Amino acid sequence: MQKDLALVIGDKVDITTDGRRFFKTAIGDIYHDGIVLIGPPIFRRTQMELKLFDEVYLVFYRDSGRYITQMRVVDFQIKDEVRYPLLEQMIIPEKDQRREVYRLPVGVETLLCEYVEGLELTLAMRDDVPESCIISEARTRDISVTGTSLLTSCECLLGEKYLLKMYLDGSRGKKAPFIICGTVMRSENSLKAGMYEIGLRFFGLSKTKSEFLSKYVLRQQQQMIVKRRLIEGE
Repeated sequence: MQKDLALVIGDKVDITTDGRRFFKTAIGDIYHDGIVLIGPPIFRRTQMELKLFDEVYLVFYRDSGRYITQMRVVDFQIKDEVRYPLLEQMIIPEKDQRREVYRLPVGVETLLCEYVEGLELTLAMRDDVPESCIISEARTRDISVTGTSLLTSCECLLGEKYLLKMYLDGSRGKKAPFIICGTVMRSENSLKAGMYEIGLRFFGLSKTKSEFLSKYVLRQQQQMIVKRRLIEGE
């Protein structure tokens, strides 16, 4: 293992079992056999309930990026009636391969729709989604040429595929929506009650749609820069 990928005492880490909720904690100690002691993982004042032999994902950060490894609970230390989990590393840490691209901070009205294998080929012809496929309304927090982050009332699981109807040029009814497929790469509870923030990675883009999305992000970015300069010049 690369030296800079070894966990060290004091590392701030996130613990998750499902990729939706990330419980924050830190490395408290490391023993000769590689077992690490962590503090009780906390998510919004709620402590994570762990049992012996539970398997979890541990996320940590280095200058070169975000890394993920799988751990197993092998024991607990009790201090002042608080249980501190002892974790054994199961796999070599892997870098999260999320691409470093510009994410346009923009709220776009979006419909989250059921993904049906092969339906995107039909949509390439008529660029619409049947009403029966619509699952919930959503709104983007940001968009890039590779994916989007959005808020929705629908609880989504990692790896699930969806069709997105994105109204990039305004409200529904003004112009035809931009249809795109996405895979859920991140899903967690939002600070807004009853809402979830999910991150999706686009897939199956045609050359035409990829170019359209790239031009949209660039155009919106340029407009934001112009507006900022006007404000700064006032």
